[in-house]
Amino acid sequence: MTYLVLARKWRPRKFSDVIGQDHVTLTLKKAVEKGRLAHAYLFSGPRGCGKTSTARLLAKVINCEDRKGSEPCDACPSCVAVNEGSHLDMIEIDGASNRGIDEIRDLREKIGYTSSQSASKIYIIDEVHMLTPQAFNALLKTLEEPPSHVYLIFATTEPHKVPATILSRCQRFNFKRLELAELSGQLEKICGDEKIGFDPEAILMIARRADGSMRDAESLLDQCISAAEGRIDLDTVRRVLGLVDSQTIASLLEAVSARDRGEALAIVDRVVSSGMDIEEFFLAYIEGIRNLMILGVGTGGASPGLDLTAAEVERLRKTASVFRTEDLLMLFRNAARFHREMKGSSQPRYILDAAVTDAASWESALELSELIRRIDGDGPAPAKTAPRRPEYAPPGPAAPAVRKARQAGIGDPAPVDRPGEGEGEDFEGSGPDGGGRGAEGPAKKNAPKGPGAAANSAGGEAALAPLGGREQWERFLAQVRESKLTLGIWLMSAEVVGVEDDRLILGFSPQNRFACEMIREEKNRRYIETHLERFYGRKFIVEAGEPANIGAAGEGPADNKRPPGDGTKGRDADGAKIAADAPMVDRIMKEFDGELFRE
Repeated sequence: MTYLVLARKWRPRKFSDVIGQDHVTLTLKKAVEKGRLAHAYLFSGPRGCGKTSTARLLAKVINCEDRKGSEPCDACPSCVAVNEGSHLDMIEIDGASNRGIDEIRDLREKIGYTSSQSASKIYIIDEVHMLTPQAFNALLKTLEEPPSHVYLIFATTEPHKVPATILSRCQRFNFKRLELAELSGQLEKICGDEKIGFDPEAILMIARRADGSMRDAESLLDQCISAAEGRIDLDTVRRVLGLVDSQTIASLLEAVSARDRGEALAIVDRVVSSGMDIEEFFLAYIEGIRNLMILGVGTGGASPGLDLTAAEVERLRKTASVFRTEDLLMLFRNAARFHREMKGSSQPRYILDAAVTDAASWESALELSELIRRIDGDGPAPAKTAPRRPEYAPPGPAAPAVRKARQAGIGDPAPVDRPGEGEGEDFEGSGPDGGGRGAEGPAKKNAPKGPGAAANSAGGEAALAPLGGREQWERFLAQVRESKLTLGIWLMSAEVVGVEDDRLILGFSPQNRFACEMIREEKNRRYIETHLERFYGRKFIVEAGEPANIGAAGEGPADNKRPPGDGTKGRDADGAKIAADAPMVDRIMKEFDGELFRE
């Protein structure tokens, strides 16, 4: 007798035999019990999940002569003929090879004939999305009003290719991809009935390779049974299916986490020398990074979406603890890029070596502030937890004077020309508040200088008094810079003109008009007001403009114009530089932060 493969031998004979599609079978059984069967059905879903088998079951139960409730008897001549594929009134059509209008016209002519063997005729069209548009159009009228004894059942793996005019005339059922536990449970049942010994880990590996398809799982099991010596074990499955050992991938990930390039390349060499498919190995490596990522963001117990044993999870969890989530995302993106290059390369081994070497040379993902520093050429940023505020003393003879002025608590004296001033200015760094210049850096840079500086400084301190003084304001600026760098930069170029009740009035110099416009935008203004309320515990309404236009609380700055040479040259240069650098900052934020404050 000819051998019957497991995929055919174990094809479901009743609705209860269908694995993992209860949402479909329960509805169909209810429809059978109530006599509410539709004349047309569309079964959609991934390969090997039971679409055609369910269509045959529905055809069997429609023509069953001794139906038991909603299940076919599986013993009457009609049921036996369906099982054997010889029923004259169950016509299966392959949509891929009968896709033209001529075939559909032939179907339309035959569909009106009465049934030959049973009460009803059932047409099953598999891969119906392969029909041509003309064939679909020819089928429309027949599909909408078929003869009373005819039922049409369509199956497809690509429902989006089926015209909407066809979809609207069918009852659609979506079959799901089978879960790992459902696949492994059915495989164990098959092995038990077939008297085949097995290791649970081997069955789990076969189910994992099947990728949600029961037909694929049964075919792979059939292949392993043929190659096994009485019992299916892990070594047999790996050898027959060409699978990558999970322990090898775990060792490679450990070498990457330790930045051990030599060990990582040695593992690759052993794998390639064993005859393993390079792309298969690289895909397993990418899956390993994905598993680390899931374990890295998981909390506590088992993480969802991992088809791993408890021992594998525990080993990967230790490796995942070395990385931050940002690091794993970076590794995953780089691996995906190398995989694209590998698919188009004539030397995939070279791409694999480069990818593994690159991964084992990883550095912790950079923060945006440090990236801007590196772009500006200032080198890596100091640690944010620096215990002492760095004191800047410019080179040259002006250094002692500047240091004395800072120790006295006043702003910088008249600007001193020195090499590199105004180039590569930093906006973020390692002061105690998170800012790059310490608590007094940006504010003192914006402090009035030159004649009348003392009076203006006193007025500025008075304006900041309702906000807890300059130190509290600097801490607030640092908080904004930490959350949204560009907004913090624009806000640094403002002076607090005054606080009147719940109004916070910000003044900008004419050179900082760009920053002023950005602060005025509704989204940015509300963002600042939200952070003000969180930081100070009270609500504020932010108003921004040039001092001549908004006026100052208690000072009347509309008439208080600084004479030329009043020491604002340094601040105006900063304002101009912020405006000039705004496109660059926006570009960086768009690429690394994903959100711009300017629409």
